[in-house]
Amino acid sequence: MKLGIISYQKNSGRRFEQEKRKISGATSIKDIHHISSTSVSGLGGKGIIDIMIGVENWKETENLVKKLKAIGFKHVHPKIQGKIFLSKHRKPTPDNVHLHIIRSQSKQYRELLAFRDYLRKHKKEIQRFFKLKKEWSEKAKGDRFEYNQLKSKYVKEIIRKAF
Repeated sequence: MKLGIISYQKNSGRRFEQEKRKISGATSIKDIHHISSTSVSGLGGKGIIDIMIGVENWKETENLVKKLKAIGFKHVHPKIQGKIFLSKHRKPTPDNVHLHIIRSQSKQYRELLAFRDYLRKHKKEIQRFFKLKKEWSEKAKGDRFEYNQLKSKYVKEIIRKAF
């Protein structure tokens, strides 16, 4: 299924809070953050709720993944260096939830929060990013890898500004 870029969904914050309660209830983890487009009011995207979980000890992730699977995060995607990625559905759907398990206070952890926080504070940047996302989506024609490649330069630019 090809997901396009849609306008901001006002229920995104509520959806995140529901998932956060489920995650913290099943795992006792408190370092849970709403990230990506749905975490920035007014910023359109694919409608997928992205959640970052910070872990202190990487050894605890095996048990954590088991607990997350038990509450519906069935798909563990190939590991990317320094991150474990899970989702509720294998195929991209607007009701999907993505979990990014990352070491607390790592460079990647700090950058994800800085990117989100920068956008939250700069309303004009939200408009610019939304416009660019629609252009990149059209150009990538549903290819997620291509879309992410097109987006990466912009993300690095905003992270530099945020720090």
